Amino acid sequence: MHNRLILLSVIVAIVAVGYFGGFVQYLAPDRLGELLIEAGAWGPLVIVVLFAVLEPFGVPGAIFILTAATLWPFWLAFLVNWLGATGAGMFGFAFARYLGRDWVEGRMPDRLRKWDERLSEKGLPLVILFRLVFFLNPASHWALGLSRVSLSAAIGGTVIGFAPAIAVWTYFGAEILDWFGAQPTWIWVAAAVAIAALIVVRVYRGRRTARGVA
Repeated sequence: MHNRLILLSVIVAIVAVGYFGGFVQYLAPDRLGELLIEAGAWGPLVIVVLFAVLEPFGVPGAIFILTAATLWPFWLAFLVNWLGATGAGMFGFAFARYLGRDWVEGRMPDRLRKWDERLSEKGLPLVILFRLVFFLNPASHWALGLSRVSLSAAIGGTVIGFAPAIAVWTYFGAEILDWFGAQPTWIWVAAAVAIAALIVVRVYRGRRTARGVA
């Protein structure tokens, strides 16, 4: 109980600092880059902390990865992104296991629940595969926390499993960002419409299936 109160206090403090300190406005690659430049030598530490505490709760990890990739040489950007991603994975893990278990269980996708028994039995090798497959999906952090996998396997698997994708995203980060910026608006409108249509179809089919079962 004592550990849960400490973790909850840390989360509340971070959220409060982020909100009242005006950091929320920097959650875009260009604005975040400005913040990191102003931070000077503290920039790498700032992005690691922001990455670790915000990504598990829905802030896209790509924002941090692409920003670091455009600001610093590959070796530093990779290290920053690797530490931030690992911190995010383990922060989400800790939240699910020690603090928000009830809240997380109600939001866990079925496909991730199925990994529980296998993660508990296989340990480190399957955690590595799990991280390679789901990468920075916040629900995957929670799934590890809800599973019976050991803390050491979770840490080791996260460190190893994140490395390849972080290397690729960091190396091609600037090119990816430039590509996104070069696309016309209609591309994103069409993509949004397609995604919305897919969601509607899946919801409709799910309801029809539920009615059929009932």
